[in-house]
Parts: sequence; structure tokens; C-alpha cells
Amino acid sequence: MSKKEYYISCEKNSNEEVLNLDQDDEYLTRWKQSLIKEKKEDEYGENDKRLVILKELQVIVKDREDLVFGIENEEKLKDLKRNPFVLKEGCEYRFKIFFIVRKAVVTGLLWKKFVYRKGIRVDKSNEMIGSYAPQSYPYEYLTSLETASSGMMARGQYKAKSRIIDDDLNTHAEYVYSFNIKKNWPEEEK
Repeated sequence: MSKKEYYISCEKNSNEEVLNLDQDDEYLTRWKQSLIKEKKEDEYGENDKRLVILKELQVIVKDREDLVFGIENEEKLKDLKRNPFVLKEGCEYRFKIFFIVRKAVVTGLLWKKFVYRKGIRVDKSNEMIGSYAPQSYPYEYLTSLETASSGMMARGQYKAKSRIIDDDLNTHAEYVYSFNIKKNWPEEEK
């Protein structure tokens, strides 16, 4: 049974409607106002319907400089797919994403990742990001610690497909990135 078959989402209300509900509860009203800030025009304009906009992806490895990838537009996403980054086999790493939420509260953001090697899926993971209110500056989310595969058979190029969805199964972002697992870091191979 899929989530769509058994999960029924509640009706979506505008920010104004949410603020007008439960006006007799002073504490709840203040809490909602702290979440839903005054609506301001953002740099993307009213015609841009996106609620979640990814800004940056970082790969964080202990004792190494962070790898930083801008992912806010199609050209940068293509670069991320075409130019693989390198992970040393057995290293521990994390991802950090920076994203903006705009127009409405998004609930239950989930980061789904599928990793492929030579066209065969070798890993699948889901990581709950959480629920967020609109704001003009980016949120950041740091994933759980992961360990790169190791051994001669694990070395090679991988492709990962990522999606960020919400409770209602709306896809807010989709991107592909490539990486290589190598015996050594690039500067150690010389």
C-alpha cells in the first residue's frame, strides 16, 4: 500500500487563514505569528511558484575543506551532475543543504536519495528534514554521518538521484550528482 492510498492530508490554508484561526488563544496566536512572518516580496517574484528553493549543497568530511556546490539554478545542477567530486574509501562524510522556504509553511520535508553504480541501485536512504515556515534567509540542514564504501570493488564512479518532497508528496527539488570513490584523496595520488 502506497502512502497516497492511506495518507489523507489536511486541507491547506493560506498564512492569513492560519493566523485568523484560534484567535481566542493568546499563546497559540503568538506562536503562529512567530512562525509566519509578515509576507515580503522576495527576489524570485510572485510568478515563481516554488515553495522551497535549494541554494547550496556542501559535502563535509572531517579534517578536510568542505566541498561547496551552488545548486540554485539549472546550469549549476548540470555542473554538479557532470563533474564528480571525490570521496576517499572508508571516509566519513555528511551533506549540508541550504534552502529557502517561501510563500507558505511546508510540512514534513523528506530528503530521498538513491545511489547507483553502473546503473544498479546500491543504496537508498530517506532523511526527514522537518517542517519550516517561510523566511527570506536560508535554512540549513545537516544530514546524518555516512561512511563511503571501501575496498577494491567499491572504487569507481557513482551517480546519486535526490528528491526533496513534503507530506503531500509534492516534489520541491530534484537533482543528480556524481562522485568517485577512490583509494586516496586526489592530492595523495600524485
